[in-house]
Amino acid sequence: MFPNSSNIGLKEWAVTSSALGRGEQIFMLRKGGIRENGRHFNIEHELFFLYPGLFHEGELLLKKEKKGLLAEMANMDFSKEITLSVFCELVETIEISEEHHLRALDAFHIWSEEFSVKRFKWKPKQPLKLMIIRAYRLNSPVTLTVDETYAGCKSWVDLINKIDLSDVTPAMSDAEFDAQVSNIHEALAA
Repeated sequence: MFPNSSNIGLKEWAVTSSALGRGEQIFMLRKGGIRENGRHFNIEHELFFLYPGLFHEGELLLKKEKKGLLAEMANMDFSKEITLSVFCELVETIEISEEHHLRALDAFHIWSEEFSVKRFKWKPKQPLKLMIIRAYRLNSPVTLTVDETYAGCKSWVDLINKIDLSDVTPAMSDAEFDAQVSNIHEALAA
């Protein structure tokens, strides 16, 4: 299915990483980063760890009923160590160019309308990438010392160490995942 180990990380908001690892949602939204090549996000890998961070933390960015997720991250300091607990397989990428498509996805994620619309409207001529991913939890999360090469506003990180993938559990069953993908496609088509 995927390799025995990997050293590829994709930076993601820690709250979103946690939700993906629990099967609360199955996608990420991406456009670009300040230090990306041409300030555009490029999908460089289809298999990767979620590298959690606190880049855009804030209660305004979560739906009212999901604000408690921030409490999980309250005492975390990602400047010295990070714990990797979610490995992802990119299943599909869909470009979102119209705001009504973004609004059709509201039931499928933890973010507030403000968060998703802000992502959509940044660089308005560039479509938003909806990355449908299959998440797997590491049964034994791995804590790494943060290396200076991991720093900065970039999406992809080459981890110094390869991390073993022999003991992972899907965040949701095959049937649940397939149903969620189908529901997302139906919402976008409506």
